[in-house]
Amino acid sequence: MHILFSSRIAASANPAKILIEECFSESGGMWKWKGHTLVDTEVENILEIPTNFESDGLVVLSTHKSKKEYPALTVHVPGNWDAADFGGEPRTLNTVMPGRMKEILRGQAEGNEKHGLGWNVNMEVDHHGPTCSIPIMFVEIGSSEKEWNNSVAARINAEAVIKMLESGSDYDAYFCVGGGHYSRKFTRMNLEDPERAAGHILPKYRAPSIGMDTFKQAMEKSVEDVRGVIIEKKGVRREQRELIEEFAREYGTELKIEK
Repeated sequence: MHILFSSRIAASANPAKILIEECFSESGGMWKWKGHTLVDTEVENILEIPTNFESDGLVVLSTHKSKKEYPALTVHVPGNWDAADFGGEPRTLNTVMPGRMKEILRGQAEGNEKHGLGWNVNMEVDHHGPTCSIPIMFVEIGSSEKEWNNSVAARINAEAVIKMLESGSDYDAYFCVGGGHYSRKFTRMNLEDPERAAGHILPKYRAPSIGMDTFKQAMEKSVEDVRGVIIEKKGVRREQRELIEEFAREYGTELKIEK
């Protein structure tokens, strides 16, 4: 895998510095460790990260931004359910890595407890760019300059990446529907369920835009075979739930409605 960072962005550079100190060794302007490559892209805006690498997956060390300055460690797959307001192509999802994202989230949660940081740890829904041809995820520190420069948060994300790279765990992947931007139900599922992993996550506020085009992408753009759809019972409006149920029947996949 390729781990991408920018030395111009603190929340990106600080975890990378720990990876270099503890695992990766310099090689031709990049850093290598156990077949993985760490790359300084030097971009000023992390959403402009280059993605034209020959790799089985990209892990982007990133900032997370929120107007509420929400202290959080987050992970998500980038992609657009509808308009491309923050880069990428409209109505285009990327290829998700459900098991690897689950391992990152678990590593963040374990580190948050071990180091006594006391922040929020969240799966986020699919959002923003870039759009690329290989699997990708963003591993983030949020949500203001104070948090971006936090050395403990940087260590937690670095350790979560190492844990993920060394893990060989296998999970059942699902397309998940419902809830807000910080997906409480599917965060909890990824942390507590030993078998299931969240893949693409469609939030309530994007559910009105769902079509068979994006439904198919959510089922097919995944490194693991997607077993079916899980809908949070009160996480979407009835009309959207019924439409997704119809898509699932037409597509021929399992659908579960859960609290």
